[in-house]
Amino acid sequence: MAERITRAGHALLIGFWIALGSPLATGAPLDSRLEQIIKRADVGNASVAVHAIDLQTGAEIASYRANTRMIPASNMKIITSGAAIQVLGADFVYRTYLSVDDSVEPPRLVLRGSGDPGFADPALLERPSVGLTFSALMDQLSSVLSSTEDGLFSEFVIDDRVFDRDFVHRDWPKDQLNRWYCAELGGVNLRRNVVTVYAEPTPDNGSPITQVLPEAPWIDLANRAATDRKGSNTAWVARPQQNDRMTLFGKVRTRVEIDVAIHNPPMFAGRTLANEFERRGISFAPAGSEARVRLAESGEAFAETRALAVVTTPLQDVLDRVNQDSHNLYAESLFKRLGHEVSGEPGSWANGATVIRMLISDALGPEYAKETTVSDGSGMSRENRVRPSTLTEWMRWLSRDEERWKMFKSSLASPGVGTLRSRFRNDESLNSELAAKSGYLSGVYALSGVLTHPTNGRQIVFSILLNDVPRGRQARNAKPLHAAIVKELDAYLTPNPRPASLGG
Repeated sequence: MAERITRAGHALLIGFWIALGSPLATGAPLDSRLEQIIKRADVGNASVAVHAIDLQTGAEIASYRANTRMIPASNMKIITSGAAIQVLGADFVYRTYLSVDDSVEPPRLVLRGSGDPGFADPALLERPSVGLTFSALMDQLSSVLSSTEDGLFSEFVIDDRVFDRDFVHRDWPKDQLNRWYCAELGGVNLRRNVVTVYAEPTPDNGSPITQVLPEAPWIDLANRAATDRKGSNTAWVARPQQNDRMTLFGKVRTRVEIDVAIHNPPMFAGRTLANEFERRGISFAPAGSEARVRLAESGEAFAETRALAVVTTPLQDVLDRVNQDSHNLYAESLFKRLGHEVSGEPGSWANGATVIRMLISDALGPEYAKETTVSDGSGMSRENRVRPSTLTEWMRWLSRDEERWKMFKSSLASPGVGTLRSRFRNDESLNSELAAKSGYLSGVYALSGVLTHPTNGRQIVFSILLNDVPRGRQARNAKPLHAAIVKELDAYLTPNPRPASLGG
């Protein structure tokens, strides 16, 4: 049996799955139906690859170019999230520590990160089980600090060394680094590493009134937008360089809010927290100086620290954000954390990719690893390559451990939830329960997941990958093709099935 990859200094794997189901013979039950559906779909010269297997037996249900290496887009998150469960363990929790270093006078405040992508994420704070706002969290942390050493500190050090300081992946689209879904990644992250720019129209049709939250006075926001009460909101914010100089463009008809990715997440976190603490009576010497915040130096140790507060994010919460919401920052944090956990070095895209390839090789076999190109953890990179058969066998491997499978499956989106909130409803509704991960890049449409029969529990795992889909009408046919194939698989699970047809 396979044992979990352990931390640095220990063996990486003890044994491996020897026969998870090698590629089966062609002529699977649904192959002819599948080929008809694909031929009828108007997706131009797009490359289509599909694979589906019975989860319990490993029998091949459908195969169409299933061993073709494809760009997976966000279906890469299936591999990343599954690897995280295996390597980190189901009980893993991200922890961000706020501590005091008493070796200097006045004492030094230290924030030590674990790469947590959920630290002060409003989507997590505002859940009923937590019931906090960003401001309320800052109140709580400041209250702890104000009762320590009279709330006076010499400096604020951000220890982000769990990850390297390569904040942007080389393959991410350079023209989209201002967007929330391309947010930079650090060893310390705060509020998804974005600021929200608010713009309101003015009565005299002049420049809109702007505000940046959380308050970040060091951010340079130029305002080149205009009020237009008769038009539509077209406002957007540019951040063309790797700095925090931003420009608001477009027209503002009503109040708008725009999430903009910031540069250098650890320093953003430090400066933002210092600013919030100072507003609540915490003092740094020298007060208000930029020098009051710095990043930890290589090899620097903080021997006399006392933990004052710890902010935690359980792995399941991270998995839900990765797969239900397809949040790239969360996936990349898991990716780098894998590299750190196994190597003991700062997590990076390089050592994260090494761990993923090793795990694929041990879980599925060297051939699967050889045919998989791992560039990043979220699928934003167009250099990733995965075969549909690899994704299905990967999910089958995950299912061999009940706890691991439960965590993974529950993190996937379902009709009406997450990225499938508007899919597989009404005329696309299914008899089986669907849990799946969608994926999209320009010209790439992906959908992989599991169908479960509601009464007998029989399950099919599937992967449908489309590459090189032309724009326009043919791109609009990609999701209906997904639906038609999934409905055919659903019919296979259903007694006396009604044949599926393209588009519902």
